[in-house]
Order: sequence, then C-alpha cells, then structure tokens
Amino acid sequence: MRLRALALVLPLLAIACGPPVTVRRVRAQDVYSRDSASVLDSGEPTRFATTEVHLAALTGTASNREKLNEMHRKAVAEGRPEFLLPLAELAFLEGEKTHQRSDFLGAAVYAYLYLFGEQTRNSANPWDPRTRIAADIYNRALARAFSTRDGDRFEFEGGSRRLPVGHLFVAVPETSIEWEQGVRFDEFLPADIYEITGLAARYRRPGLGAPLIAHRTPYSDGKDLFPDDLDIPATAFLRVEGDREDLRAGTLRGTLELYDPRKTPAIEVGEHEVPLESQTTTAYAYALGESPLWEFEFAGFLSGSDATIRRGISLLEPYRPDAIPVILVHGTASSPGRWAGLFNDLNNDPALRDKFQFWFFAYNSGNPIAYSALLLRRAIAATVQELDPQGDDKTLREMVLIGHSQGGLLVRLAISDSTELDYAKYGFQEPEEAEFDEETHELVLQLLRFKPLPEVGRAVFIATPHRGSYVAGGFLGQIGSALITISKTALEIPFQAIRLPVQLATTGRITPDEGMEAMPTAVDNMAPNSRFNAILGDIPMSPETPRHSIIAVQTNGPVERGNDGVVAYESAHIEDVESEIVVRSPHSVQSNSRTVEEVRRILLLHLEENGPPSPEP
Repeated sequence: MRLRALALVLPLLAIACGPPVTVRRVRAQDVYSRDSASVLDSGEPTRFATTEVHLAALTGTASNREKLNEMHRKAVAEGRPEFLLPLAELAFLEGEKTHQRSDFLGAAVYAYLYLFGEQTRNSANPWDPRTRIAADIYNRALARAFSTRDGDRFEFEGGSRRLPVGHLFVAVPETSIEWEQGVRFDEFLPADIYEITGLAARYRRPGLGAPLIAHRTPYSDGKDLFPDDLDIPATAFLRVEGDREDLRAGTLRGTLELYDPRKTPAIEVGEHEVPLESQTTTAYAYALGESPLWEFEFAGFLSGSDATIRRGISLLEPYRPDAIPVILVHGTASSPGRWAGLFNDLNNDPALRDKFQFWFFAYNSGNPIAYSALLLRRAIAATVQELDPQGDDKTLREMVLIGHSQGGLLVRLAISDSTELDYAKYGFQEPEEAEFDEETHELVLQLLRFKPLPEVGRAVFIATPHRGSYVAGGFLGQIGSALITISKTALEIPFQAIRLPVQLATTGRITPDEGMEAMPTAVDNMAPNSRFNAILGDIPMSPETPRHSIIAVQTNGPVERGNDGVVAYESAHIEDVESEIVVRSPHSVQSNSRTVEEVRRILLLHLEENGPPSPEP
C-alpha cells in the first residue's frame, strides 16, 4: 500500500515543484511574427497593449468594453499616456465586433493623442515600433469612422460625433478637390479596401491620414483635357484638439481635412512635419478597372467609333509648366490603358515624377496611319496653344514622344520631313497639283507635306514596325483589314489623292464608292509590301531629334532572325538611333521591367541634356 501511495504522490510533487517559467526554442520568424502582430492583421492586441492591460490589473474575465472603459478612466484620472495606444487597440477591436463608427473614431482619436498629445510626443522617436503601430491604427480607423455603413464611400460629415467615452465635435472645411477648368472630385472611396491585379507594383507613400480614391464628378462636357472618368489619390486627415481635461470631460474638438497628396505631400502638426499617406496605384487602377478604354480598343479599331472615349491628348494630372511632357501613343487595337504598368512605375519614381508629366494620345487605330499621324500633330499643336498661348513654357518645346507598335509610326511621322518628297516616284500625283476645292486641298497638303514638330525633343520607338508587320501582310491581316470601317471623320478627306494612281487622282472627280474602295486601313499600311512602307522609308527623320529603339524578341537564338509575334527584329531595327536594346518579350512589351528601366534611363538622359544647368559649386 505504501508503494502504491508513493507512486501516486510523486507525479503530483513533480508538477508542484516544476519551474513556473520555461523557455522553449522556436523559429525566429515565429517570435518576430508574434512580436509584430497588431489588431490590424491578427485581430489581437499587440504585446505592448497586453503588457499595459496587465499592469492596469484588467486581465481576467473583464470584457473588451469593460477594459476599454476602465483604461480610459485610469488614463485621464491618473495621467497615464502610455495607456493611449492600448486604448486605440481596444477601441479598434470593439469596432470590429460592433461595426460602430464611434468605436473606430475613438481608436483614431486615441492613436492621434498618443502620437501628438502633450504628454507623449512619441512621434519624435521614429525607432519605437509603437509609433508606426499607432499611425497604422489611426489611418485604418479614420477610414472606417467616416465610411458609410456598407464601407463603400467615405463621407465628410461634421458635427458632434460619439466616441466610446464622450463626444468629438468635428468641423469640415473642405468636401471636394478642385482642379482648373471646373474639374471637381466630390466622391470618395476608402483606398485600402481594394486589391489590385494586373500591375507588377503597388505604390504607397507612407504617412498619416486615410488614403482615399477621389472620383471625378461625372458632368464633364468633354471640353477639357481630362478623361470624363478620372480617379486620383486623396487623403483625409483628422486633426484633434484638446488635452487630458478635454478627454476627461468628453468634449474634444477636431477638424476633418482633405488633401491632394500630389500638391500637399506633408502637413504641419504642432512642431512636426507629417507626411500624408496616399495610395497612388490604387486610385489609377480603380479608374482603369471602371474605364470604357477596354471597349474602345477593338471598337476604335474595327468601327472607327467616335463615341467610346474622347480622342486626342488627355492629362491625368493638372498641367505643370515646370515639367516636361511625355506623350504615350498606343498601338493597333489598343488604348492608353496599355501604358498602365509603365506609367505606374515612372510616375511614382522620385527622380522623375516632379520633372515630367505624362500625357496620353488616343486615336482610332484602324484609320489610315497618315491620317492618325495628322491628328497627333494637330493635337500636340492645339494642346500647346491652349496651355501656353504666349509661348513662355520652355518645357513644352522639349516633349518626349513614346510610341508602341503603330503608335511608333505616328511618332516617327511627327519628327519627319516630307516637304521634299517626290510623290510621282510612287505613281501619285504631287499634292500641290491635285484639283480639289481650297479646303480639301489644304487638308491634302497637311497630310502629305509636313515638317518635324518643333515641340518634340526626343522620340522612343517600342516594338515599332518601321518596315511593316508580317502579321498585317498575312491572312489574318487581310481579314482584319476587311472588317475595319474607316472613321466618318476620315472619309471627309480624299484619301484617293494619296492611294490611287495619277490618272485617277488628277480628275479630282471620284465617286464615293471608288473612294471607299481606295481608302487603305492601318493594317493595309503596315503590310510589308505596301506603298505606305515604301514611302515611309524615304521620308527623312529630323537629325535634330534624338531617338531610341526598344525592340521585343520573344524567340530564342540570334535576335536578327527573331520576332515578337507581330513584328520581326529586322522591321523594328533602324539605323541612326542613339540607343537600341532588345527585350525578350512578346509584342506587348510596354510594362516589361527592362522596358521601364530603359525608358527611365532615356528620360534621365533627356533631363540631363535639357534641364536647367547645375548651380556653380
């Protein structure tokens, strides 16, 4: 019996005498994960909050709401500013459970007071991880505090707003962002609820404030330079005023402010300069996802429809006289949306974003190339005249044109000189001798006699079929050409004067049917054996305009025998360029990382050669 009793007692004694604290080796990443977790990603308080709750003697069976109320009482009664961050976490957790905006507003207020309150001044220590945790809670809680019940929209609502304990009176001085020409942004969406696909990088400028997507008010008359559907980054910032006594009395005051982070990247809060949080990629991705651009790509190619999007040059940001324009020209059956990846990377590049402004040219890509090139020349001249009628802005005479595929041919014609070309050599009547009325004759001259645009300071060709596309010259190209209906605008110009032999064109009396049959499409133009290609090769490009080639080759082996699935290397390669690189890629190479890096290099070179001189040391 004694041995049996001892056998039962010994295990109990071992348990009672065991060490109360133990250490167990685990993976370093597990330790880091637990140490860096917060209410925003784990749904649990941080280790800092857990420690403060323990020191406040609030562990045990108390509910989250009870802990919040008691910590609030201790913070204001005992002057415990270290409780403010745990209070922000507890309020956020309560908001996640109750979906009450008052709890999220409380989380934002507690976090703000932790960062900028008179008793903490923690924002002066950027090395303390609690500073970033408080900033993240503030940003996320602010977005939830002023969002609609469904979370879809951010509303700038003022007045008395309830807090977990007390109230906050909110003043709202601005409720819209305004650009020139009456462009307004009155609708706002929380940016951090959207996931982006299709872009390699997501750019976020860290700081304080709720990142928003500002939507353009849809009443555009189409007379300005901005797309009708336009979304830009915006930031909301809640400035809280009050001390411990105001927190105790529940009578804090605040101002809900609205900023365009491109114009105002940082603000003053007390003695601190605080950068504003913004999500630039999210705003532009949202605009692309909702845009009619994708419908336009084939509609504009096949039907020449003028109703899908506005043609010509469009700006995504207000014109800046101190920034060099970069005009991006899309290719066949494409749209400005295909530049999204390159634009996203370059417009967020600190070395470029303040020195360049990116513009987009849209056109019906099924129309004859000579006509589309005329529209590009006209659009550039008209935009420069509208933005700088006095000719004071030097940067408007240093433009960089970048064209992909057919867009590269439009760029080429923008820097070419056809004034001395002998059209009779190709069986055409000389444009000056065509027998048309005065207005038509002037249009023909604009199409066929042109000089390099003085506004263009550099050109970049990307996957450009300088000698035609073997796809356009093949069976698929013939089918595509047959499906294209030329734009009604293009029909007003007598392309028979360009296309038909001398004996027909000299009459000046061609019936509509004959004109329709004679009119070439862009696909016809890009066939390797077309007359257009023969003439294009004889039109000299301006020796004063530097140019660069980026050529896509998707096949293995020697690049000289390669192609990108649409254009062969031997067609994209031209002499007399300052640089040429080959990117192993299919034809849609615009967003390839090597393409982006090469365009970045070219723009920095352009800036070095055209920017203001460096100050004397």
